Amino acid sequence: MEIKGTAFMARHESVVAEFGEAAWRSFLTEYAKTDPVFAKPVLPMTWIPADSYVRFSEALLARFYKNDPMAYWSFGENAATHALTKGQLKPMFAQADFRRFLQFFPGVWKSYFTAGTAHVETGESSADLRITGLPRPHAYFEYITMGFMKHGLEVLGAKNVRAERLKGFSQGDAECHYRFHFTG
Repeated sequence: MEIKGTAFMARHESVVAEFGEAAWRSFLTEYAKTDPVFAKPVLPMTWIPADSYVRFSEALLARFYKNDPMAYWSFGENAATHALTKGQLKPMFAQADFRRFLQFFPGVWKSYFTAGTAHVETGESSADLRITGLPRPHAYFEYITMGFMKHGLEVLGAKNVRAERLKGFSQGDAECHYRFHFTG
């Protein structure tokens, strides 16, 4: 499994915004000594081995976020804001187009990850998002994806969005399943 370099670029942007460029450079320089994947420039179209990226993410959490895995959720929210208001997904969705976003989400997953599948089932006032088939389930995949989904729904006009975890990688489950309740 591989993860698109866009995720790495988003982490760079988040850390720099919160802690400054010098803190990011120091972390990356130190970390690159432990994993040669990060010794070379990572571009948005670079595919990073998932094991390397997960270890990188864990080190990032330890260094900047007190090992709080919910920082991954915040990363997902920030990624949704960027993608839907300034980035690659902005031209695809209009305000109040959250139902189309739900239908399109499995394609969003495939654009970032080379393994696993995102499944979306929609109802009138809820939607279920499941992630299955990951070779290495990890809290990173759960929280970043579900944070992206929840905030993406909000950005695109859903109201009173609430996430309910039914299964999660963070709980040791082999798949991840959330139900998003909303109005709008």
